[in-house]
Amino acid sequence: MDIKKLFFTKVSISHGGSKLLRNATAAFLGLYSYAFYGQVQKLDSRFDILLKNKESIANGRAVRELERPDMKLDQHLVVTSKGAQTMYSCIIYTKEPEKLKADGFIIQSQLPTFSTALVSIEDIERLVQLPYVTSVMGPAFDELHNDVSRAQSGASLLQDGVFNNTAYNGTGVLVGIYDSGIDWKHPDFRKANDQTKSRIVSIWDQTLTAQAGETTPAGFSTGVEYTRTQIEDELDGTPTGFVRESDTNGHGTHVSGTAAGNGAAFTDKRHKGFSSDADIVFVKGGNGSFPTTNTINALTYFKNVATALNKPIVVNMSIGGQGTAHDGTSSHEVAVNNFTASGPGRVVVISAGNDYGANLHRKVDIAAGAAQTYSFTVASNTSATSIFSFIMYANDNTPVTAKLTTPDGQQYTQNISTTTAHTILGGGLTATMYNYWGNDNNKRYVQLVVSRSSGTTNVQGNYTLEITNNGAQQITTHGWLYSQGVGTTLQNGDNEYIVGSPGNASNAITVASYMGRASWYSGTSGYFTLTPQESISSFSGQGPRTDGFQKPDIAGSGQNVISSRSGDSSPGSTDIIAGTTYYVKNQGTSMSSPGVAGAVGLLLQANPALTAAQVKARLTSNARMDGATGTVPNMRWGYGKLDIYKAVTDELGCVKSNFETVGYDEPYIIANTESNYYFDNIALAVRYTPTLTGKLGGFSFLTGTSLPSDIPVDIQIRKVDANGNPGDIIATKTITSWLNNVQRFTWNYVNLSDLNVQMVTGKEFYIVVNGLGGRIAMKAENAVVNNRSKTSTDGTTWTSRTFDLKMRAVVYENIAEVKNLATSNQTKASTVANGYNYFTNACQLISRVEKETASTVTGNTTSKVWVDNAQPNYVARRYEINPDTNAATATGKVTLYFKQSDFDAYNLTNGVKLPTSPTDVANKANLLVEKYTGTSTTGTVASFGGTATIITPDIANIIWNDTYQYWEVSFQTTGFGGYFVKTGTTLGTADVKMSSEVNITPNPAKDFVNVALGRHSKGAVTIYDASGKLVKTVNVNTNAGKIDVSELVRGTYLFTIVLDDNTKITKKVIKQ
Repeated sequence: MDIKKLFFTKVSISHGGSKLLRNATAAFLGLYSYAFYGQVQKLDSRFDILLKNKESIANGRAVRELERPDMKLDQHLVVTSKGAQTMYSCIIYTKEPEKLKADGFIIQSQLPTFSTALVSIEDIERLVQLPYVTSVMGPAFDELHNDVSRAQSGASLLQDGVFNNTAYNGTGVLVGIYDSGIDWKHPDFRKANDQTKSRIVSIWDQTLTAQAGETTPAGFSTGVEYTRTQIEDELDGTPTGFVRESDTNGHGTHVSGTAAGNGAAFTDKRHKGFSSDADIVFVKGGNGSFPTTNTINALTYFKNVATALNKPIVVNMSIGGQGTAHDGTSSHEVAVNNFTASGPGRVVVISAGNDYGANLHRKVDIAAGAAQTYSFTVASNTSATSIFSFIMYANDNTPVTAKLTTPDGQQYTQNISTTTAHTILGGGLTATMYNYWGNDNNKRYVQLVVSRSSGTTNVQGNYTLEITNNGAQQITTHGWLYSQGVGTTLQNGDNEYIVGSPGNASNAITVASYMGRASWYSGTSGYFTLTPQESISSFSGQGPRTDGFQKPDIAGSGQNVISSRSGDSSPGSTDIIAGTTYYVKNQGTSMSSPGVAGAVGLLLQANPALTAAQVKARLTSNARMDGATGTVPNMRWGYGKLDIYKAVTDELGCVKSNFETVGYDEPYIIANTESNYYFDNIALAVRYTPTLTGKLGGFSFLTGTSLPSDIPVDIQIRKVDANGNPGDIIATKTITSWLNNVQRFTWNYVNLSDLNVQMVTGKEFYIVVNGLGGRIAMKAENAVVNNRSKTSTDGTTWTSRTFDLKMRAVVYENIAEVKNLATSNQTKASTVANGYNYFTNACQLISRVEKETASTVTGNTTSKVWVDNAQPNYVARRYEINPDTNAATATGKVTLYFKQSDFDAYNLTNGVKLPTSPTDVANKANLLVEKYTGTSTTGTVASFGGTATIITPDIANIIWNDTYQYWEVSFQTTGFGGYFVKTGTTLGTADVKMSSEVNITPNPAKDFVNVALGRHSKGAVTIYDASGKLVKTVNVNTNAGKIDVSELVRGTYLFTIVLDDNTKITKKVIKQ
């Protein structure tokens, strides 16, 4: 059995703030048959009815039984050697599929255990007589289940070319979409530089019957195929009116835009999809309902096209339902596995479904000889045709007996290997029951379909389905209420095991949805959804499979996704994005799935030879875990949130690169807890502390609803000045019109990678939105204030605010080797440029040279590291850095790197210690660097010769990098050479405890401390946190010794005081 449900959910918020969740539910097939052969149903009930009514059908008379929604068939007018015939799609189960063609049947797709075919009534009569045919079944019917999502997954960084100097946009990859249609006229699916050229390779519309001049695809007998040439003839007007395919539903166009739209409808391409340079292959399988035979045939078509073009392909299918065993064995799941196994570079991505919260599943264990019940409560209704449908699968083929009790107390029994259409509730209503083995898995199933054929009998009441285990062992059963035409409650239902099929296919990448965008602006109003931001979508289907197999696999942004709008569709007015008719908001796992599919296109561009299993492994092993996902894998999130940047760099780099979104607003809150602020002639700033070393990639910000001014706005990256405020400008990017280039009431993303701003772990910076020329609107919240947001009326004087602006910085590792400290002796020569210069070799980090404005180091420079034990009495890790020119006099800033184990080994034989742990601040003051001029091949002091110059690094420049788990020792040097680390012979600091001359009170402190200098007149105070980071500098004297520490977080701090006689002392102070 293979029956599907609508997996497409819309959520909107009215002006009153109430949430409306409409879960569109399809009428599902119930099979209706009196003929049976053994335990497996030989002939689909619908085909049995065709045979019984052969004469009526031949004479054009309607067959009433086939007019019921649960009796739907997929029929086509096919031209054969006998002329035009009405033929029916079917799945023929056989282990000898090659015989079917030999016997003259029209085969569409052939798989090892079944084939899809088009059959006439006469063909059906022949098939049931063939001994090599196990079963002939009609198809079940599936139903339909970007700027922000690209930024959240790291795809924007790849598209902007930050890795390998290559823009990853799906170039050379095919993106296959199986859906409701595509608006091939939409700018997003044409070449951006020539709108008369299409990005669509071909469209196969399976719903059309070929007319004069039209053809079906090679190997198929239904539908119409349109080629790129025919589409481009339409686009340039020579001729028009030939391509009849359209997307009145709009779902397929939206999905296609997310996966592969190029965003050409806007000059800034703000709504482009993931694989924006890929070629598109589209199969329209229905207008909202999709026969499984169409799905299987579509996969065959995608395979044929990819083979012909010799390109990798990723297929997205945002469809599915609950009417299978949820064990990965349904016919279209088998077809998915077959497709992905047919060669490298063939991947299928499928939505997980939107049924969480519907409580439509129940698991029941039934002891041998015992009975258990599934109970249903149905609401009042006197007109609906489809009432409800339910299916139960056991864990094996143990025989069971099913007994239905209807609201009037009548009972109806269904024995094994039978189907009966029971007339219930006095007539006009039918309860069709099935009790068979499944063709796909040989597991026992019982199916119940309640429908109305006539009359107005009220269906309200309680229905009970009792299952008796006739075997000798306990069985485990799972049941799903897979369709509701009338409100129906499955008593004691839950939300487990509800990832829809075909998403349960083992080889598919099955995608859950999380809230990536909480708000949007449509018409003249802002709208939002009451789901915590960046948390799992309330509707996203939960796994696992019934056999325990992990599903879903990964989560993508799927709520309020903005993507391409079909010109033939009629979306809700609040879904149309303000300022354009080309884009619309939609949501569901239908929308998260194409985001992942498009991301796979980037991975296949990086390596077209990846298999489906390798692609899944890259995605799942690199998925992002955060406070929302919890421990992964789990049954809601799979392995976590999509991180395609990390996945692609994992594939291509010697070390995988990370990216991070740095922000201080609360991430997992509901949109209506945030505040809208408008700022007139105000500059906004947020101070950021990156945990990665690399470059600034982008900037995300959440705007408010207020209409902004039509002004240019500078996005400034600034240093942090001595007072902790925005200081010198590092770089600037101008948004030419805040009104026209920035979206209202939603997240916006600006690429900053082209500014080439370097980032260092722990080195703070500001991003300033300079709105001094007019009005801008920005959202903020104050759930937990982080004291990092400031505003200014002149760009110079800054005021701290009691809210956190929703402004976030994206930082990425451009040299991932920084996380791999050298484990063997290494040498590297490279040219020193302005800024940070990292010396790496064989995927290992050696050292860093910073060329600042005043630095004179230049040109080719060689860096070496030795990690052996050739030099006693020093830290084993030794360095040499020498430029080719002016090595003795050149100036620059050097950073040496050490593991904690390097220090630990040194400390074993030395009384004066280097830091004994990452939190040991006091022993930083003991660290000395001996510098020797010259070069060496062994890294020993003797090999350099000469006299050492002693360098005492400031303890603020001895930093534990918690991200990469190593020490960074930085210092200015005049003249380069060999560098050896050791300690002095005595302690480098003294903590004044007993002296009454210098004191700091109170200690512990809360808001202020007072520094008493005794006989000294003045002192310079520097305050470091437990990691050694400088957090504050203050000058004190005998008249002004009070220091404000209210902004410091709780913890232990080291106060270093340089007195007027150059005495340096330290004291530890606890901040409460």
